[in-house]
Parts: sequence; C-alpha cells; structure tokens
Amino acid sequence: MTIGATIVAESGATPEADATGYLTRREAAARCRVPLSTFDSLRRQNRFPFPDAHMGKHMLWRSSTVDDFLEAGGTRGDG
Repeated sequence: MTIGATIVAESGATPEADATGYLTRREAAARCRVPLSTFDSLRRQNRFPFPDAHMGKHMLWRSSTVDDFLEAGGTRGDG
C-alpha cells in the first residue's frame, strides 16, 4: 500500500484515495459534503474522528472511518 500517492491528492485529485483507502482532509470534507473550513472547524472542536494516520504534516483518514462517522449520524450522532 502506498500512501505517498495520497499526498498528491491534496491538490484536488481523488482517485488515489480509492487505491490506498486513505483520504486527505480535503477528500474527507468532500465526502462529508462540507466546506474545508467547516471540516477544519469540526476537527479542531473534536467533533470529527481523529486521523488514522499521518504522512509528514498531512492527516489521513481511512475511508471506512469517515463512512462510519457519517452512518452514525455525523455530528448529530448518538455520541
């Protein structure tokens, strides 16, 4: 599994996320259908799951982590 390709996806390309299973913050925000600024705000307020991995300074989430969060109701979940 190569995570280095995911960092390239930070520029806006997303096919690499499917290949690695990891999402950048931009891709995670897009999957949650919120602007990047809202995603960053939710993350800083600890209302979004912590990253599953780091690549340098980049935070990465597994696709399954984001999907589970959304299936549980997102920020409106029972937690």
